[in-house]
Amino acid sequence: MSDFKNAIIEENTEEKASPKMRVRSPIDIEEAEIKRLKPEDAEEVTHIMRKCLFAVTEEEVREVLRRNMSYGAYVGRMLVAVGLAWGTAYNPTNLQLEAGYTNAIFLEDDAVLLAYEGKGLRELLVDHREMEGRAREFQFAVTLTTPMNPDGNVDEVVSQRGTKTEKVLMKAGYKFYKTRAGVIAVKQI
Repeated sequence: MSDFKNAIIEENTEEKASPKMRVRSPIDIEEAEIKRLKPEDAEEVTHIMRKCLFAVTEEEVREVLRRNMSYGAYVGRMLVAVGLAWGTAYNPTNLQLEAGYTNAIFLEDDAVLLAYEGKGLRELLVDHREMEGRAREFQFAVTLTTPMNPDGNVDEVVSQRGTKTEKVLMKAGYKFYKTRAGVIAVKQI
């Protein structure tokens, strides 16, 4: 009889010792596939953008997608994030977006569904749009991050209380400048 109790006690101690804390590794995170968006994706892209509080129409989105520079992040064949882009003219002398020769890719703020925030999708979308700009032989990647100019040094403000997109751009090497249109982020590509 005592042998039986010993066996039970030994089993219990083994069971208690075996549970371990499960640490989530990058391998456990769902993999995203980045694809170029097409005009026929406009309805789905508009839906994602509206969920992320963008005030856009499907026709506006379709027009941007026709320029063939925008990308989406898919997880399990479901669109979960979008990064729109188009060509623009950027004057590095006065830091302004102007009419004229297209020498830059303009990056619209990314729209990422809340459940997929923090998984590196913004970084992937920025990278793919920069590659698109380089493939088109543009000199710059630019974006308007906010229409308001902050008090003080722009870099300090962005690093301390910038948006998620601004922080991704800062890590990617973008420089931030105050302009009459607001804060612009620029990177030579």
